[in-house]
Amino acid sequence: MNSRALKPLLLVVLGLIVSLCSAQQKVAWSSKVLSGDAKPGAKVVVELDAAIQPKWHLYALPPTKASNIPTTIDAEAPAKIDGTVTQDKPELKFDNNFSAQVEFFETSAKFTVPVVLGPDGKGNLKVRYQACNDRMCLPPTTVTVPIGGSVLPAVSASSAAATGSLSLEDQIKGEQQKGLLSFILFAFGAGLLALLTPCVFPMVPITVSYFSKQRDAQGNRPGIAQPVAYCLGIISAFTGFGLIVTILFGASGIQKFATNPIVNLVLAALFIFLALNLFGVYEISLPVSLQNRFSPRGKSGLLGPILMGLTFTLTSFTCTVPFVGTILVNATHGDVLYPFVGMLAFSSAFALPFFLLALFPQYLAKLPKSGSWLAAVKGFMGFLEVAAAVKFFSNSDLVWGTGILSRTAFLGVWVVVFAVAALFLSGIVKLPKVEMPKKFGPGRMAILALTVLTVGLMGYGMTGGSLGELEAYLPPSKSGWLENYRDAVDLARRSNRPIFINFTGVTCTNCRWMEKNMFTRKDVTQALKKYVLLELYTDKQSKEDELNQALQQKLTGTVTLPIYVSVSPEGKVLKTFGSSTRDADEFLRFLRDGSIVGG
Repeated sequence: MNSRALKPLLLVVLGLIVSLCSAQQKVAWSSKVLSGDAKPGAKVVVELDAAIQPKWHLYALPPTKASNIPTTIDAEAPAKIDGTVTQDKPELKFDNNFSAQVEFFETSAKFTVPVVLGPDGKGNLKVRYQACNDRMCLPPTTVTVPIGGSVLPAVSASSAAATGSLSLEDQIKGEQQKGLLSFILFAFGAGLLALLTPCVFPMVPITVSYFSKQRDAQGNRPGIAQPVAYCLGIISAFTGFGLIVTILFGASGIQKFATNPIVNLVLAALFIFLALNLFGVYEISLPVSLQNRFSPRGKSGLLGPILMGLTFTLTSFTCTVPFVGTILVNATHGDVLYPFVGMLAFSSAFALPFFLLALFPQYLAKLPKSGSWLAAVKGFMGFLEVAAAVKFFSNSDLVWGTGILSRTAFLGVWVVVFAVAALFLSGIVKLPKVEMPKKFGPGRMAILALTVLTVGLMGYGMTGGSLGELEAYLPPSKSGWLENYRDAVDLARRSNRPIFINFTGVTCTNCRWMEKNMFTRKDVTQALKKYVLLELYTDKQSKEDELNQALQQKLTGTVTLPIYVSVSPEGKVLKTFGSSTRDADEFLRFLRDGSIVGG
């Protein structure tokens, strides 16, 4: 693959990610007979109604004024259209997606369709349409609307869990009922959405730094084999390892393994090992016999990239949205086909961008005069790997409850790491076998400034200030909420208030983000005052956490984190909200709906 071919590939993949992440219907269709009798072979006039979700629009009937997909309406045989389909007057506006004036509908649309019914006096309308908002368009969709019936929009995993209207478990079951292809697309889209979780972000520089160091026995950069092996490591770990652990140890097996303190210590040690390699302390190389074994042509060692893929999978298990845990629950019930196919599709989507990242250093290295500045980049990325190692050590500390790394101590270590990184970029601190460029260019200046800013930000966090997005990676702090379910039930009965349960974990980055960025909003804090507030940890190695996890599975049917539940004083589940969200309005709707006792 050459550099000219890489750019189109990146554009195609980016378009695929945007499309599949949003592959859900945004329009609810319904129809009713305006005139005529619904008799066999009779002609009737049907009103077709479209209810469009906020911030989305539906394009008018052809002809169009741009390259968008117009709405088209036809009848499904044996019924047939007999006349002209008409519509309400659409809006004429400039559409950023097509850079043209186009006709479309917002909020709602009405179409009048003359139809001759079939021999049974019934009929269906086939509607093909495209929904867009100001930033993007979903793939064209075709739905079948029964005359006198309706078709509700499909709900995505994230929006369904957020609104509480449909649990993720129910959504997955619904996709399974639609067929294998629909389920595969759903799982693939969930994998793309999982890339937005905090656990994934640190692996971006780590992936680039690892593959930027790779050479074969002759000192040449490997080709496409190593990136493929890296992705296969991710896919095989999610699919095979996930299923095996779940079948052997139950629905919570994956989560327990990923939060195991020994596993996290091993990961911390691995990242320190890789960091020292980037610092030039030593070179990682496989024996020639192993290189020949894992690479028959002797061009590249594949064992290392596969192990890196396995490591990546372990680091992200606790953060890959509720999909992983929910789909694997089926494996504990004896159903292996759908969990296997679902995990395969999910992990393939999850690995796709990292395949491109693994290719990136190869093309970066081909740029002119890449030697010294690329070595400096590798050295700096070594500091990022040390910072990641601190996080995994913190996970072990939190699960064991040793208290070595408090929030302040954690940030203090990061201050030291990034301060030394800044001194390295300045040329004050030297690393073995890393020759800094003599020229202090604008790129180096920008990274140095950003690193110094990071040091200052961490120092501010040590004083108690909020760090926003970075809070997801820090140890939890006491919330002051109740921590016992029975105590919460007693208080709820006395005060006639529902219980808001925050099922959380000490190693859960999505949980930290919600607790530090969503729960602290003034409107959310006000809405939470209507509840008895209960916080239950499920990932520490204690009997109490095991009981909390059993309660979570009983109330929600899943062991994934985070998940939020509104429970009546009598113990009835009122609403559930699965996963984290950045949409405050959705979370507030859940809180308002869940605060109605008996609702």
